[in-house]
Amino acid sequence: MRSQQIGNLSRGIVEEFKRFFYTGSADCRLSAVDFGNPEKPDVLIVHGMRDHAMSMFSLAEALSDNYHVIAMDMRGHGQSDNPGTYTMVQFVADVRSLILHARLSKVTLIAHSLGGHIAYRYTAMYPDEIVRLILLDGLGPPGIEAKLDEGNLLESMRNDVNVSMAVTTQRRAMKDASEALTRLTSNNPQLSKMSAQIIVDHGVEPHPDGGVQWCWDPAIHMVWLTTAHHENETFWRSVECPVLMVTGEFSRNYWEKRLPAGSVEEALYESTLQRRRKLFQNAQHQVVENAGHMLHYDQPEQVNVLVKEFLARTGG
Repeated sequence: MRSQQIGNLSRGIVEEFKRFFYTGSADCRLSAVDFGNPEKPDVLIVHGMRDHAMSMFSLAEALSDNYHVIAMDMRGHGQSDNPGTYTMVQFVADVRSLILHARLSKVTLIAHSLGGHIAYRYTAMYPDEIVRLILLDGLGPPGIEAKLDEGNLLESMRNDVNVSMAVTTQRRAMKDASEALTRLTSNNPQLSKMSAQIIVDHGVEPHPDGGVQWCWDPAIHMVWLTTAHHENETFWRSVECPVLMVTGEFSRNYWEKRLPAGSVEEALYESTLQRRRKLFQNAQHQVVENAGHMLHYDQPEQVNVLVKEFLARTGG
């Protein structure tokens, strides 16, 4: 009964805001949520992989009184189409399509994880459009920007071929939204019940074989095969606006579980963060206590405060 009450309340909250659709790269139908106040300064929020616009609800709501906030569903996520093609340039083009469609100007761009890689590229490419950039653990693990020598390049390409061959569009079926909620909260124990319910309410859809499935296309992982990470530093150096880098106290643990043993030692991780900060022309770095890579799940209030303080310091 409690779960149903939360679900009804979350739908009521979200109905206060407007979901709209627009056309992105290669005629992909894309979705975004507008939190109102179009006369206020524009803020665009870009979520991370396997997330969706409403997963950023806490941050969007916290900013919505003083800003015109729009949160997008990236292609292959949420209510946006699953076109089957997921290149980095298409993700960047989708952001540009939204900015032009919604006639946004002097935008503060806030992005998590994969969204961060999209956002700093966009900011470097269109410096006159973005006035502030906030990256929520959005620069990737240490070492990804290193240029590969010939032998390592060939090995990396072979690995990419194997990854590509393993990609599937099939998604796991879950019995119902209650199972999805249980899985989500089990994987993210610090996530509040309300936030979890909002994520599920707007993040699952019927599975072809019965039950439900998450609203993201597994083929989105192909984006990393289209990304030249050794170019990252060029983008970082080219960002002219103020930048806030936010990481979780335990973000390193996320990368440790996904990369070869010993490749994310603490000293390397910390020195990489400082080096990246210095590569930007004007960047600050803040750490969210008791949070991991999903810092907006783990400690949303801390994230909201850091973002608000940065906006106030850099001109509101």
